Amino acid sequence: MKLRDWQEKAFPLWWSKKRGIVKVVTGGGKTFFAIYCLKKYLDEDPNKNVLIIVPSIALLDQWYENLTHSFNDKDISLNGGGEQTDANTKICISTIDSLKNIINDIDAESTFLIVDECHKIGTEKRGDMLTNSWHATLGLSATPERDYDDNFYIIIKKILGDIIFDYDYIDAREDEVIVNFKLLYGYAALLPEEEAKYKKFTKSIQRRAATIGGQNMDDYPLKMLIFNRARLVKNSKNRIPYGVELIQKYKRDSWIVFTENKKQAKDFNDIINKKGFKSGIYNTDLKDDERQENLENFKAGELNVLVSCTALDEGFDMPEADGAMILSASSSKRQRIQRMGRVLRITANKENALIVTVYSSKTEYEKLREESNRYKLEGVPIKWQQMTL
Repeated sequence: MKLRDWQEKAFPLWWSKKRGIVKVVTGGGKTFFAIYCLKKYLDEDPNKNVLIIVPSIALLDQWYENLTHSFNDKDISLNGGGEQTDANTKICISTIDSLKNIINDIDAESTFLIVDECHKIGTEKRGDMLTNSWHATLGLSATPERDYDDNFYIIIKKILGDIIFDYDYIDAREDEVIVNFKLLYGYAALLPEEEAKYKKFTKSIQRRAATIGGQNMDDYPLKMLIFNRARLVKNSKNRIPYGVELIQKYKRDSWIVFTENKKQAKDFNDIINKKGFKSGIYNTDLKDDERQENLENFKAGELNVLVSCTALDEGFDMPEADGAMILSASSSKRQRIQRMGRVLRITANKENALIVTVYSSKTEYEKLREESNRYKLEGVPIKWQQMTL
């Protein structure tokens, strides 16, 4: 297994203590690095075991496929997605939700714990399951820190250790680990009645913050005001027609479209199909076989637009796509990074990727401007434009 430069640098940092978190962008090679670590670990002591925790069935299957290139089937067991194991194999891959079925059968002191998308274990219930004396640990995530709580420090770091290596999109772009990309920010103005509601919410937020002495997100009334204002903005009427207009204008081989909710996904899908595109939906409203069929048709080029909500946010490889449209400009830095990563993997025919974000408010603009300034300094092409009314 030949390592990339960043993996060569990161490995001795992990190996020295066999503990820590590697913060690496989607497409940067996190899984390859983890498999290299576990091979070295088992080479040193073949009597040890490995437990790999993943957040989804899609990642369960993906890890299994990657591991079968280096290990025999009999050495690997799955727990989750209809599979249940006794956890006695050399390597066990489990979804986080199915871990409770086997955790009591695992000898932590002789096991190497690997947690993919490790920010997902930052809850009290999941943290309690994994608080053991693991022989070795490795956390993987593009964004291990959490947006709205301190549970990275309270839970995740306690289980897995410190962040020992950080490799971001700028590093990956310079190293040609991911494709070059362009960013387009498109402004879809709120309708007059939406603008009035937005201003009303903003005044209420300011009054509540003044009453409690600042923007304390533990304050439920304030939290709900901010949530309701964000929901108003993300569901604003102009987003869908403007998103369709941008896809028509900026030609790409294939697009992944991230929407705010299932209704927005359906509405966008209906309209884009009427414009001559071959589009399908990928979300949990569909039956498993229909969802899988849409995914396979997209990968095969029979669909050129795939519309989703959060189902494709994390961990699933989508190298075929060269365009991503984020129809709802999330306040979550993690979600933005995950969504961008879906189209940045290198493929033979992909010269570059275009990431389009539609926004409708000053709040969104301020966050996006901060992001764009950072990328612009590193030479990433940036464009701003607005919907013509």
